[in-house]
Amino acid sequence: MSATVDDMLICRLAGELWAVFAPWRGPWGGGGAAAAYLARRSFRSGAGLRWRHSGRDRDERDENVEALGRLERRGLLHRRVEKTKVIATCLLDAGIERACSLAGAPCWSEGRAVCERLAGLDDERATMTHLGTRWVAEWVLAGTPPNWAACGHDEAGRANRQLLSESEGRAIPALVRGWLISGADLHGRVWYSITSAGRAALTEAPAEARPAIEADADCALAWREGAHAMQVRLAAAPRSEREIGLLPLPVHGGPAVVGRDVGPRGDVPIVGDRGGDRVAHLGTGANVGGDLAATGAAESRPGRPASSTRRTDS
Repeated sequence: MSATVDDMLICRLAGELWAVFAPWRGPWGGGGAAAAYLARRSFRSGAGLRWRHSGRDRDERDENVEALGRLERRGLLHRRVEKTKVIATCLLDAGIERACSLAGAPCWSEGRAVCERLAGLDDERATMTHLGTRWVAEWVLAGTPPNWAACGHDEAGRANRQLLSESEGRAIPALVRGWLISGADLHGRVWYSITSAGRAALTEAPAEARPAIEADADCALAWREGAHAMQVRLAAAPRSEREIGLLPLPVHGGPAVVGRDVGPRGDVPIVGDRGGDRVAHLGTGANVGGDLAATGAAESRPGRPASSTRRTDS
């Protein structure tokens, strides 16, 4: 199978969308958290994500604009145009499904399965409640040791981090659909909560499976390139003085302690290889290739950490 311009473009756009809804693990200073929040809100409203040309020259950029028109006529996305210029694009469900199939990425059925798992969970060790919302730790979905134990830099730790990466990949479709919300602590460890829309989706019959589409390596690469580009874009966004954005969950009641539980929530940090109480970032699959770039951008962008609190991840 030879990927067309249309297929590669829609996969790149889907990769950008997945990066927007991937759980925000930090950095918490600067503009990244606010940028992610605003991008999610824009997609939810139907306005879509800001269009950025990915072409290397004028001819390639014009080709991408033409491809957007063809994708819109096929009912795969919606364009927002001002004075003949494309301002934003919004992928529709059919477009997302096609992109997931072409790139070999999890889609709605996997997201629904995550919701079913969360809805049926009764293990209090893996949950916490904050402001009336019940949150479930990601290690439950991943099947890794409790409380993020054994997620260091040795071989076993890398295997556990890979399981966390795969778990996040299955959860993102539900985050895009609004079936789940995610939140993280200052150490980048994630919790999920099922929404009323997610519970309603579980009462409905699963959608019929569409005809299978053969995955394509070029489309998968386009997806990863789009996700990485969006991660860098979000991390480098200047801080908005009017928006705080996503905020970390307050799951730590005291100083970090290594090697034992620190209460019923079992918050056991993982010490990094640099010693001290520095916790190893879990670096999940949605951030593969993006963490280092995001770190550099965060250090160079203007702004100061917000001191007030208003909202958690959504």
